[in-house]
Amino acid sequence: MRGKLSRRQIDRMENILIAILACTALFLFGQTNMFQTITGQGAGQESTAAYSGVRTTELPQSPPAALMVQNDLGRWGVRYDQADVDRLYGGGLEDLLCHALDKMERPKSSDQEAWQQAVTQGETWVCYDFLYNIPFVSAGGQEGEARLFLVTLKGGQAEDLYCYDQETGEYWVSRVGTSGLTMPALAQALSPNQARFAFEVPDLAEFLPGYMMVLEQAPSCLVYTASNPLAGMDQAGLESLLETAGFNLQAVSIYETADSTVVREGADTIRIQQDGTVLYHGSESGEARYRADTQREVDLRSKAEELLGVLVGERAGQGQFFCQKAQEQADGRVALSYCYLLDGVCVSLGERGWAAQFVFRGEDLISFEIAFRAYEATETPCAIPPERQAAAAAEAQGYGGKELQLCHRDDGSGQTTALWTARENG
Repeated sequence: MRGKLSRRQIDRMENILIAILACTALFLFGQTNMFQTITGQGAGQESTAAYSGVRTTELPQSPPAALMVQNDLGRWGVRYDQADVDRLYGGGLEDLLCHALDKMERPKSSDQEAWQQAVTQGETWVCYDFLYNIPFVSAGGQEGEARLFLVTLKGGQAEDLYCYDQETGEYWVSRVGTSGLTMPALAQALSPNQARFAFEVPDLAEFLPGYMMVLEQAPSCLVYTASNPLAGMDQAGLESLLETAGFNLQAVSIYETADSTVVREGADTIRIQQDGTVLYHGSESGEARYRADTQREVDLRSKAEELLGVLVGERAGQGQFFCQKAQEQADGRVALSYCYLLDGVCVSLGERGWAAQFVFRGEDLISFEIAFRAYEATETPCAIPPERQAAAAAEAQGYGGKELQLCHRDDGSGQTTALWTARENG
């Protein structure tokens, strides 16, 4: 005679049923490095200082993509709402993180268990999720990179800084001690919305990475139109783009090919393709047209994002740029990859995924490729199931244990729709 099903067995059966219903609404894929981002044009409010000292820590000029706060009232989190993230980051949370890095002592190796204990047993804390590793240089000259930063506070004062390195899977922690850092008033006033990490949710802990943020409600995203802002560009528009790129109109030669306009000045070439892709190749010898201040990643990113701002700027519509990855190539060159971000959701563009790539030799920028795209939100919402249903569908399709992220797919059809995707780390 068969016994009664356990609660766990019932939950598993419910998840399978949910997966059957949800699979048709999901497009799950696991291409390595499909994503990687950091907004190049944050629209946050002017920062309200949480610390009276002088900030000397260097971070990319981009806000995180998600935040979670444990304050005296409870737990609050935000994901896929970049305006809200920017508002809080610019309202004191950026200063809290930067000054915690300023005051950090020598970091020590940690682990996932210690991180989770800091979350569940800590009095108050703030967690910053940048989606992918970002570099930093602390006031004391310590350099590192991490995706997740967790600043814990005790008795109202910042105590420890935990970090998670996405590339290596390593955790580390540093005391920030008697820093005088406190929770910004804007974050302290947030009302709980039941945000949790996956490791805190029993029926999700075995299906998702423990650090993944889980909200009670399904994300709210809109369909966006997608177009080529360089389509139909006239001579005046071409000259304006070239001047913005720093080319001397009196010294250039211009000729047309079947699918592009090619411009040369000395050994430098810029090619503007009909599909909106702009490619630049600089001289392999001699003085570079574009140079970063140093070879440090924070400075390379600063130069790349400066160029994205002046070349693309408002042409992107509601799209923002987000740094995906900094990868050292076999010859020592460094390639920075970027993709567009739409209200906290990254865009996968064509087969390659990224929208822009900059290649540096030392501090010299020797080439770049930018896909010019313009995005505008429609009033049509995307049909997105909650994380729980998405996790069940991912498990059923063999993606169990993978992190789930929303992604807009821009395939050239003229619009994008946000769908859950399974992400490969690294």
